[in-house]
Amino acid sequence: MTRILLVETASPKRVRKKAEDILAGGIYDAPEITILCSEDKKTIQYLAELPGAQVVALREENRRKILEDLSRSNFDVLHVFWTGENKYRRMKLLALHVKAKATDVDIGDGSVFRLTWKAYLRHWQFRRAHPLPTDHWEFVPPLDAPVEVEYYEGEKILLIQSAEPPYVLRALERLKERPLFRNPRYTLFCRNRPEILKHFEDHPMIHEIRTHSETRSSLKHLQGLRRERFAAVVVFFTGDPSYWKIKYFPFLLGARHKVIFNEYNDCFYFTLGGWLALLFHRLGGRPRLQGRPRWTWRAQIPLILLTKVLLFPFRFIWLLLVWLRLRSAAWVASS
Repeated sequence: MTRILLVETASPKRVRKKAEDILAGGIYDAPEITILCSEDKKTIQYLAELPGAQVVALREENRRKILEDLSRSNFDVLHVFWTGENKYRRMKLLALHVKAKATDVDIGDGSVFRLTWKAYLRHWQFRRAHPLPTDHWEFVPPLDAPVEVEYYEGEKILLIQSAEPPYVLRALERLKERPLFRNPRYTLFCRNRPEILKHFEDHPMIHEIRTHSETRSSLKHLQGLRRERFAAVVVFFTGDPSYWKIKYFPFLLGARHKVIFNEYNDCFYFTLGGWLALLFHRLGGRPRLQGRPRWTWRAQIPLILLTKVLLFPFRFIWLLLVWLRLRSAAWVASS
């Protein structure tokens, strides 16, 4: 019996086709397949339909433990794909953390080689001349037309889950009782976790739920949300440090209005004055500052602003690079 770990380092359609070929026999003796894939529900369901294969989803919160358990399983063969598709780079690197007796690399052009340093150099030289396998479009069909954005006569509002679900639900109740928008349609952008999704799946005010897995595919999410041209973005500043990264996201979407909710369910449109008032509140509520004279933490505000002004050129360059990357991606797609 040959125990094989097949890693989703190419399109799910290609992975399933390879699994079917292995199970049909002729490649490995008495194969027993385990498939390691992403946590996307459609991918898991698609691969789980394959009889005779065990599917393991690489959950982000248990990533390290899953990889360690797979390494202890002592697989005979680790089978990966190096087809030149950039979106699977991270999975390719994670696959190398799994220990196996041998590693077979499928490049998609019908060639499979045993991974060694010499074979890697030969493959690198080959891939420079052939960026994608010849059958690439058979497994990953091209987009013949740009994605059309649905037109809506009212206001499209994006809710960014930058706090725990109870805060988001309280904000929705407030928006229902005292609406801020004309005929709004809400889209929720939240973490892809079952314990979070269960709070919003059947909510009557939410028209669509879009999920993300922390910072993975952040540029792709940014491009998709910018195309929607939301009238306003609702974000939560509750002081929770576990959501600090996503709080920067609303300022890159190009929405005209940004509505801020705090932990007391108070809300205001984002302005410099409102943001400073919230910052005063944050600093005044810290235990380490409560024992100090009031003027000390008030003087800290100008110092923070001065630091931000000094760092502004670097932030501007970063935003300019993001803009240039978006423009280049749009130019490639249009050509």
